[in-house]
Amino acid sequence: MSDETDLTVWRGVEAAAILLVLGFFLYATRTILNPLLLLFLLWAVLLPFRGKEGHSALLVTASVLAMIWLLSTTGSLLAPFVLAVVLAYALDPVVDALERRRVPRALAILLLTLPVVGILAALIFLAVPAALSQLGELAGRAPEFLDRLADWLRSLQERLPSLDLPFVDEDAVVAWLRGIDSDAVVVFLQERQEALRGWITSGVLGLGRGIGSLLGLASYVVLTPVLTFYLLRDWDRITKAFGELLPRGNQAEITSFAKDYDFLLSRYLRGQIMVAAAVGVITGLGLLIAQFPYAGTLGLMVGVLSVVPYLGLALSLIPALFIAFVSGSVVASLIKIAVVYTVAQLLEGMVISPRIVGESVGLHPVWVVLSLALGGFFFGFVGLLIGVPIAAGLKLLVVRGLARYKTSAFYRGGGVTSGT
Repeated sequence: MSDETDLTVWRGVEAAAILLVLGFFLYATRTILNPLLLLFLLWAVLLPFRGKEGHSALLVTASVLAMIWLLSTTGSLLAPFVLAVVLAYALDPVVDALERRRVPRALAILLLTLPVVGILAALIFLAVPAALSQLGELAGRAPEFLDRLADWLRSLQERLPSLDLPFVDEDAVVAWLRGIDSDAVVVFLQERQEALRGWITSGVLGLGRGIGSLLGLASYVVLTPVLTFYLLRDWDRITKAFGELLPRGNQAEITSFAKDYDFLLSRYLRGQIMVAAAVGVITGLGLLIAQFPYAGTLGLMVGVLSVVPYLGLALSLIPALFIAFVSGSVVASLIKIAVVYTVAQLLEGMVISPRIVGESVGLHPVWVVLSLALGGFFFGFVGLLIGVPIAAGLKLLVVRGLARYKTSAFYRGGGVTSGT
């Protein structure tokens, strides 16, 4: 017993000495400290306590917090690497399929990456500038929109009393409209026309400058395709190396989780990209057939934003309504918008999404929007890339946790002892 007591006392003295030295070191280096250095010091301090209860949990928590800090501070630097990982993950099954057809892996990667790079380059250098030009032209018509809105308000005040609308309390609506000073509204809007025009124009130009500076970063244009190529070439070896690092006692459980996660995430990402492209094409063609102005820009906007379910159609309605009010026939334009957007929404919800994504994926749109909003807010562009993967992992953890809970003795009542 005395040896064990002496050992315990010695470990206490050792821990106190380490803490004392660590405290002095932290004070001396307080101006250059960062979470990564603190994580390294924490690993060193906790080294004598390996195997103790809470040791692993503390280190894992500290590592996750340090990783979050790293992403938040170096997001723009890591963006090409994260984007390359996302592209490699998405393209690897296609490369494997081509390889099974006796196409050399390097050639298969080139056959896939070159068209992807070409499409992205076309979007960046052709579609985006054209869309920005149309948005700038649209911004210049903001005063016309305000004039038409004021005229429409005065016309509504005059015409509404003669209309017989079902389910509408016309007296209350007329009383409310008569309480609006149309002349005051016109003066208010006219006074703010220049300010509104400048705000919209500066916003469009600011977006253009942002894209220009983004193009100025060679890493996005050059580094991402190169990284994607090398990641795809060695993808199987990389995943195998990670698998060999898994603890043997939990290897089967972790591998099962990884397979389920891969199925969930890959089905969602590949399916949602196809859905977004289809909805964008349908909306753009529908507006083009209806001879609606700026059909191509609106279709591109719907396609890009529809990667988040329902967001593309909803957000693109704002400029579409703006265009309708400055068009020659407001009512006809609104009818065109209603028909095209309703058809696109019905096709997405009833035909496209169920067939491409499938009901088995189960990532709710609210969950996706929340993950993208939080990821973009905290980590910028990198957060937008990792938001949905993290959300998919959390959903899978919740599903597995609930399944384990429902098979537990506590849930079935076996863990509750009777008081009688």
